[in-house]
Amino acid sequence: MRIVIDRDRCISSGECCYNHPDLFEFGDEGLTVVKVGEVTGDRQRLEVAQAIEVCPTGAISIEPSA
Repeated sequence: MRIVIDRDRCISSGECCYNHPDLFEFGDEGLTVVKVGEVTGDRQRLEVAQAIEVCPTGAISIEPSA
């Protein structure tokens, strides 16, 4: 699976970047970008679930890999 950020909903609160810097970072435009192409392992799955839960705008989701 892969992480998706809805750029129209992201307000750059930074919750995902601060709590899970191995998965997220701030991009050049100041919006959150995903650092990993594919979510692997139980730890990353847990971290993604936590990031989805704390995102104030619900901008983070996951979808099956293509």
